[in-house]
Amino acid sequence: MDLSTKYMGLTLKNPLVVSSSPITMDLENLRACEAHGAGAVVLRSLYEEQISSELEGRLDQDDMYFWYPEAASHIKNISKGQTLRPYLSYIEKAKNEVSIPVIASINCYSPGGWISFAEEVQKAGADGIELNVSTHLLNEDAMEHGFLENTINSIISGVKKQVKIPVSVKIGSYFSNIIGAAKEMEQAGAVALVVFNRYYRPDIDIEQLEVTSESYLSAPEELSNSLRWVGVLSRHVKCDLAANTGIHGYEGVVKQLLAGAAVTQFCSVLYIQGLGYISTMLEDLKWWMKQKRFASLDDFRGMITDDKLNSEKFEQIHFIRKNARVFEKD
Repeated sequence: MDLSTKYMGLTLKNPLVVSSSPITMDLENLRACEAHGAGAVVLRSLYEEQISSELEGRLDQDDMYFWYPEAASHIKNISKGQTLRPYLSYIEKAKNEVSIPVIASINCYSPGGWISFAEEVQKAGADGIELNVSTHLLNEDAMEHGFLENTINSIISGVKKQVKIPVSVKIGSYFSNIIGAAKEMEQAGAVALVVFNRYYRPDIDIEQLEVTSESYLSAPEELSNSLRWVGVLSRHVKCDLAANTGIHGYEGVVKQLLAGAAVTQFCSVLYIQGLGYISTMLEDLKWWMKQKRFASLDDFRGMITDDKLNSEKFEQIHFIRKNARVFEKD
């Protein structure tokens, strides 16, 4: 039975990818992920904003930089490289510890940051780069039509000009035309899209009168949104699709592969079940394939969306039909 797959031009032994999270920033965890059968790992995002904030805090503690701002600028440039060092060192260690692909993740706010960070993680030996682009862009005060798409495409093309390793883009679902946006990202140089980023989900505590957050862990019922768009996008783009969010067992893996995904990314289930659950998902996937008499992933990948009737169902909205049934029962 062949579970191997191609993702970002890399050959993975199977489609189970541990997504970007604190889990992947521990070498013991990385070794365990590989031992339990993971096909690849994505490291936790390196945030330019966090690095810059730490540097500003240090400089604010010294009055000298108030009188010599040019010195502060020089120190920032030097210090940023030094602050990057632990992350780069971790990539180097990870590549020595595991044989599966190690994909770095970066999140920046300045054009130069994206490029310089990408160049550094390439030098450190990362097998690929995942651009975590959407989070800070959604906070722009005055976002004109097309701003988000144009900015993301500019980031992709800028990074691609400077690095040779494959580049994927982790996107959210907040696009007015997600098919058109995906096509443009592919044209800009993205070899894969991660569908979707799971953003901070605020709530309000009406007793304490403060903003709180839902659990940072996903739930199985969140699978449907990424499943729908993997099914739709797989018919419109040639780049690889990594399905993300709501995958808590082999069923979610199988569904996303049937819809056309190259790989599946997950981490929440590992917080709940432990890293050993990767082995369980892998064995369950093999069992399902054996029951269906599939010898490889390519035997059924995209099977649902290859069928015209099924593929159209991903794009249909059944709100009226569903509610009509409710009224009939009443």
